[in-house]
Amino acid sequence: MTERESQRLAKLTEKMEQMKAQKQDILAKEKKRQRKERTHRLIQIGALSEKYFDVRDIQPSDYEIFLKTFMAIKNIPECITNTKNYISNSNTKGESSSSHEQGTNTEGSTNGHSTIPNQ
Repeated sequence: MTERESQRLAKLTEKMEQMKAQKQDILAKEKKRQRKERTHRLIQIGALSEKYFDVRDIQPSDYEIFLKTFMAIKNIPECITNTKNYISNSNTKGESSSSHEQGTNTEGSTNGHSTIPNQ
């Protein structure tokens, strides 16, 4: 290898190192931007939770229990709808429509359907 080729190779190596550093800098800036966006989003969500759920003086562990309970309550209408759909499908397929087999409450009902009100 000639002296000129060695110098050229050294310059290219140096340029590669500079480009690696620039790449790392760009990646670090992008990561920092994403962290800032996430932090901002979490702060906004927390502020909305505090506003609408009125949970100003609550520990995070207690708030987690509150949210789990809330989610369980929130899913109840979906369970009722799914049960009603199951009952309707069972009745149309000619399956037994006894309230005991379908798990419905017929107390006070005259047609054998559940007395759960529509949501």
